[in-house]
Amino acid sequence: MLSTKDILSVMKERPLICTPIAADNFDSYLNLLQSAKNMGSDIAEFRIDYFKNITAEVLNNVISESELPLIVTNRNREDGGMFSSGEEVRLELLETAIESKPSFVDIEVAIDREKRDNIIQKARINDVGIICSYHDFRHTPTPNEIFEIYSDINETGANVAKMVFTPVTDKDIRNILSVTERFSNNEMLFTIFGMRQKGQITRMLTPLLGACLTYCSLYNNPNNNLGQADLQSTRKYFDMMGTKGWSVIRNKRDMLMNLDQIEFNEDGSYPLSSIDLLLE
Repeated sequence: MLSTKDILSVMKERPLICTPIAADNFDSYLNLLQSAKNMGSDIAEFRIDYFKNITAEVLNNVISESELPLIVTNRNREDGGMFSSGEEVRLELLETAIESKPSFVDIEVAIDREKRDNIIQKARINDVGIICSYHDFRHTPTPNEIFEIYSDINETGANVAKMVFTPVTDKDIRNILSVTERFSNNEMLFTIFGMRQKGQITRMLTPLLGACLTYCSLYNNPNNNLGQADLQSTRKYFDMMGTKGWSVIRNKRDMLMNLDQIEFNEDGSYPLSSIDLLLE
């Protein structure tokens, strides 16, 4: 398995696929994780908040037994997660997980600054990569507001900025794509995309514009209100882009900015033939 440093180096060259694993116990998690690995996921997300009866021992076992690099996340309900046992406990579990040395830990930029910085410092000491995240489940800010969020994350010293919004209009899509273009000229790695059906297209296009990571569901789920495509479709799409060359594609920025009106196939998969034709 690659070290965190090596994974970050790869992310600078091409985007990776992360599959959140929706399991509430150790055995189910490992079974789903194996499926994600077999289907070509590069990284998996370990959502502590999905687990029942989580303990330090379970945390260590999940991380040590994983055959994929892990992003450890513990999302509270305010940020779209399921953890409800209080902020102190939530952050304590993240700190405990860091001690088992996963590849990355995800911490929200908007939490108490001292607590956030303590977790970031602990991650650094343990050579754990840091993803600092921001989620907006209601709307998409203006490009300048998004860039301010990126700047705030950049100041934390995290390795990757993760910014997730909820597009409502076509203009929101354009805003996400336009700031992605600006981020690509900065040193800090980033991922940015929109949620729900309106945001699906951004999950497909921002990796072409420089985003280092995309998130997908393990299997096709028509009821997935996050707008995630399934892992099989995403892997096929990334492999197709890889044969063309990520650096070559990312140089076609003017063309990429005009792909925002492409619609997904009826089964929710990426419209590969449409993209392939436009990128010829």
